[in-house]
Amino acid sequence: MKNETSFSKLTGALALLSCPVALTSIVLIFSAFNWDFETAFTPSKAIAFQPDPSALLRWGWILDILGYYLPLAPIAIWLHHRLSAEAPLHSRLFAFCGLSFVSTGALGAAMLAGATVPLYEAFQSGDAAQKAASAQVFINLNNEVLNGVWNIFAMLLAAVWWLGAGWLLRTQRRWLAVFSTALGAACLLDVLGYVFGVEALASLGLNFYLLAAPVWAACMGWFILKNQGGPGIG
Repeated sequence: MKNETSFSKLTGALALLSCPVALTSIVLIFSAFNWDFETAFTPSKAIAFQPDPSALLRWGWILDILGYYLPLAPIAIWLHHRLSAEAPLHSRLFAFCGLSFVSTGALGAAMLAGATVPLYEAFQSGDAAQKAASAQVFINLNNEVLNGVWNIFAMLLAAVWWLGAGWLLRTQRRWLAVFSTALGAACLLDVLGYVFGVEALASLGLNFYLLAAPVWAACMGWFILKNQGGPGIG
């Protein structure tokens, strides 16, 4: 019981802290381009942007790992522990998807954090051929991470996790169930938008996720700190 209480306190504290960290990452990433969203989402324009945004981008991606991803791992474990009695196999599947989402998403952000500064330096200091090569690598990397790893694979895992969490929470805490379900639905919209090339659908789902996920984590942090007992949610 003592170890469980300690884990709950750590999970709740990390979840609460993740909200401002995640939102700060968004501010850093978009402020790097002076809030020019078209440039931020267009790698061929982003690599040529001046003044050099790479330092802010690097810290934005680092905070992305620490805000949007890693603090969610203990939440997935906590939810599985607390809700597995009702549907143990379903709970295990949802926890697996949640942890896989965290790992995949963090890996994508780490790739961007590690490659951004060197690619910008190579683009700015190189000759025409080096600029073209650096730009192409940057474009490919962003397309692979944003359009593939994140917005298709990782968000599909996130959709299963949050929809599953909403289903398991439906008899425990209705407001958390509704919030989790809405977040899972937004992730699924993002996936469908990317898969079928419907930009409006993807944008709707992604924007809701970017704003709601940190708030959900903070709500979960508060909720976990208020419920540190044994299995089940009182």
